[in-house]
Amino acid sequence: MSDITTSKIQRTTKPKIEEVLPYYLDGEMLNSALEFVAYLRTEKMNPGWSVHNAWRANSKGKPLCYVRLGKDWVRDTENVKWVIFLYLDHMDEYADKILDENWQYTIWDDLHYCRKPNCPYGCNPGMTATILGKEFSGLCPTIYKRVSFMNPDVATIEVIKKLLQFERQARATK
Repeated sequence: MSDITTSKIQRTTKPKIEEVLPYYLDGEMLNSALEFVAYLRTEKMNPGWSVHNAWRANSKGKPLCYVRLGKDWVRDTENVKWVIFLYLDHMDEYADKILDENWQYTIWDDLHYCRKPNCPYGCNPGMTATILGKEFSGLCPTIYKRVSFMNPDVATIEVIKKLLQFERQARATK
């Protein structure tokens, strides 16, 4: 039997995420991940295999989120099993909704900073930007409005679903 978790096998088989999730998650975390993937499919944001252990869901042909497995996708964290990585490029258009729900702290905690001395994007020491009314320095200019939720629990997944809805609505008006 082939190891579906390897990059080589995934490149040739392009597995569904449901086939690979049980190799990385179990128990409640697995159930939450499977439920989230089912939600994406129900909302016609079908996650398709992108690269090793990463599945991309698009909206209007552009990435809306990635679901990534394993710790290789995140910054300096050992205990990460999975990540939902959102592209909130139109966040300013629904910032009031985020603030009304008091979700800004969740987003602020998961912004992307320039962390590499020799950043391949040339952004070190990063940029300064105001996100949901708060100024941040050292943000990676290529992905600063993209937020990663590591090992999200059920409550965080509900917030993620709402953020996805807001982002899709904002994109639909473009």
